[in-house]
Amino acid sequence: MTTGYTPIYRIMKDGVDITGQFNDRTLQIKVDLQAGNGNDDQCTVLIDDRDWRIARPLTGDVLGVWLGYVEVGMAYMGTFEIDDVTFLGPPRQIKLTGKSTGSNDIQKAPVIREFDNKSIGDILGQMAGQTGLGVSISEGLAGIKIPFKNQGVSNLHMIHELERLTGAVAKVVDGKLMFIKRDGAETASGVALPTLVLQPEHFGTWQVRYTAKPGYGQVKASYFDKDEMVRKWVGSVVGGEVGGPGLANKFGGAFNIGQLFNSKEEAEKAAASQAENFKRAEVNAQFDLAKGDPWIRDQQTLIVSGMRDGINGSYVIDKATHTYVKSTGIKSNLECKAPGNGTNFEEASKEFMRPMPGELLGEYLRTHPNVNRDDLSREDIDAINQGGFVN
Repeated sequence: MTTGYTPIYRIMKDGVDITGQFNDRTLQIKVDLQAGNGNDDQCTVLIDDRDWRIARPLTGDVLGVWLGYVEVGMAYMGTFEIDDVTFLGPPRQIKLTGKSTGSNDIQKAPVIREFDNKSIGDILGQMAGQTGLGVSISEGLAGIKIPFKNQGVSNLHMIHELERLTGAVAKVVDGKLMFIKRDGAETASGVALPTLVLQPEHFGTWQVRYTAKPGYGQVKASYFDKDEMVRKWVGSVVGGEVGGPGLANKFGGAFNIGQLFNSKEEAEKAAASQAENFKRAEVNAQFDLAKGDPWIRDQQTLIVSGMRDGINGSYVIDKATHTYVKSTGIKSNLECKAPGNGTNFEEASKEFMRPMPGELLGEYLRTHPNVNRDDLSREDIDAINQGGFVN
């Protein structure tokens, strides 16, 4: 096992490796990989412009970004379309900010139309097709029928409304609209992903916070019964005791969703999705890794072990931030939540990835033949590291 790592990065533009133009100039590369909820993956690059000799960057430029180590390889972060260029000083610097390619293309102006007994796959396919985006939807979500829905909002708003309704993660990655089950521990093509197991030696600092928010025991949603011409209610019980005694069911009453849904099925899914959101909100964890590990991704399932009660347990990574800093190397911060359905991954997961203390996930993937990238589809690889285990 390698004990020392030399941080490196790669930047591509229009298929051309332009890393050499940045090596003496790059001060920082920060990549935020986020699990939907209206948030896009984002990249920020800070460049030293000390002598004003750098060619002027333009909004609309598309950059491909990799982060990694000489001894291991590089993890693909994604392609990002620059939508903000800021010139700073003193000292003279340029800051480039971009979002995942294609995320800016989704229509943001209101659209008036209706969907009658259409599946989520049909609806998202139509929206993505209007802007040339590809689509990758989990099989269990693609076939969900929406009996009737009026759209009076933008496509972007509609996509995130469907995300909330079904408990999914909706995000654009490299020009493809991804729509996968939140906390599902599997890819858009339905392949189960191994759960990452981390121990105290993997962490620099940590913070695990339990919040005593109103612990509703049930979520209720209503729909209009067209046969009986009345409003009816359905409910979903908030999941297991992930937050521990005193958090779940503290209030004991029901949380009522104000929106009136078009069918019983739609109301049931909305109630279940909101119940899972309450469970996630009970626990929020921040883990700074001892060694930056850009192979770790949002929505990756995680088990923390070897620490105390209250820290040990199952988490889902809601946001992974990987930052290359010229003076210090690569840092990784993981923002995690509890599984919405209260799943104990130690019992539910079939496969685990267990990097040794000081070992990177990228090195583990390279050296363990039981996790074979050649057995995975492109969608599977994207779901683990958005492009490739080790480049």
